[in-house]
Amino acid sequence: MELELLNSIKRTTVLGAGKMGHGIAQVFAQAGCAVEVYDIDPKALEHVKDHIKANLQFLLNHKVITKESIPSTLSRINLEPDFDAAVSKADLILEAAPERLDLKRDIFTKAEAVCSTKTILTSTTSVIRVGDIAEVLQKPERLVGTHWMNPPYVLPLVEIIRAPKTSEQALNHVKTFLEKQCGKRTLICNDTPGFIVNRLAGAILKEAAILIEEGVATHLEIDQAWKEHLGPVFLQYGPFGNLDYIGLDVIVLAAKYLAWALDDDQYKLPKWLEDTVLKGDLGIKTGKGIYEYPNQSPEQLQQKRAEELLELLQKVGLESELK
Repeated sequence: MELELLNSIKRTTVLGAGKMGHGIAQVFAQAGCAVEVYDIDPKALEHVKDHIKANLQFLLNHKVITKESIPSTLSRINLEPDFDAAVSKADLILEAAPERLDLKRDIFTKAEAVCSTKTILTSTTSVIRVGDIAEVLQKPERLVGTHWMNPPYVLPLVEIIRAPKTSEQALNHVKTFLEKQCGKRTLICNDTPGFIVNRLAGAILKEAAILIEEGVATHLEIDQAWKEHLGPVFLQYGPFGNLDYIGLDVIVLAAKYLAWALDDDQYKLPKWLEDTVLKGDLGIKTGKGIYEYPNQSPEQLQQKRAEELLELLQKVGLESELK
């Protein structure tokens, strides 16, 4: 179904004035949009501009913005205590309410009854399936999930979630707005509880909690393992890129042992990864694994990896103390 959408997004509404809500309102205002901020709690609204002023001062102190930009950013933000007034003229509405499906459904039902048929609806839910929220809407095709990271005025990524009935037109409109106007980096994923970021985060937290329960380590050692190895490596290469450097054949053997020793099939590799190894694509050692590495020898790639990791570790003060 073809949606009738506005060519550009100039007027935005944020429903929810908490940490995520006021942070996203700030980003919209910095992008040049007029912003209406609504919260059911009047006391929450009272502190929105104070929070945003503090955030802007933080960005100024770190030379991210100029002093001259602050008054115009603040002038674009209006605190609106009336729900209908807040949503009635919006080109885009973003819901930033607590993670309760019934609450989010209620908010969007009320918003859809008042806003324009051209308004795009977005939710910054971090775990709830967007399709579950959209079930109550008359036009579910215009609801797009936008999972922002905290703090939204610092972290660049926004996950864009395609629900079963989300139109590609609305999805692309939101993607363009976030990238071109708001300066965000985006990735698109299909609808699932937790999406990409929190499915990964949930898996890590689950395993970390098991390690504590089994007495393998305390939270201090686990955090150290992440901050001093996994964090830097995954930051530079991601989990899949890193596997290519280890060697997929090595990973297969390690996974088989873990599945046997821990008696847990969750460590078994997926079929597509085993098939990759069977084809002889083992990572940088063969020039192809999960990714391809044309015109570079394994030695060149390993040297480049060492240089990149050393540069990163030096920036965060984690380089080896061995002189």
